[in-house]
Amino acid sequence: MSQIPQEPVVQGPSSQELSEAQGAPGNLIVFDLRTLARFQEERPYVQVLSDIDTARVVLFAFKAGQELKEHKTSSQILVQVLRGQVSFSATGTDVKLKAGMLIQLEANIPHSVVARTDAIMLLTMTPSPSNHSLQNELFRGIQPLVSRKS
Repeated sequence: MSQIPQEPVVQGPSSQELSEAQGAPGNLIVFDLRTLARFQEERPYVQVLSDIDTARVVLFAFKAGQELKEHKTSSQILVQVLRGQVSFSATGTDVKLKAGMLIQLEANIPHSVVARTDAIMLLTMTPSPSNHSLQNELFRGIQPLVSRKS
């Protein structure tokens, strides 16, 4: 199975392009997840959509067999599968998630994800994490499309 890349590829419009396209600069931003998600043969696609103090929202696109190795974060997480199927493992339990399903996990619980099919997954981390064990592997070099820190 594939491992997480050292330097994920970042693609997609800037936050300025997103807000201008929707005619509401700064206050209301619409993300078209269908156009932002991109599949890569060599590793999962990762794009931080929004990173504000209260939450970080991340879009993943996996080819079948790609994975996020076991890791943990200081944030509570919500994982929503938008397309395909993934196996989500935590606390000795393996859950098969398919499109339309959502799972919640408390902070600091080791977990992993393996794509059973090509899959698109949306991750919401609350609050934006102060610590993430895959920070360098997953998020290094990725700029959020929207960012706000107080």
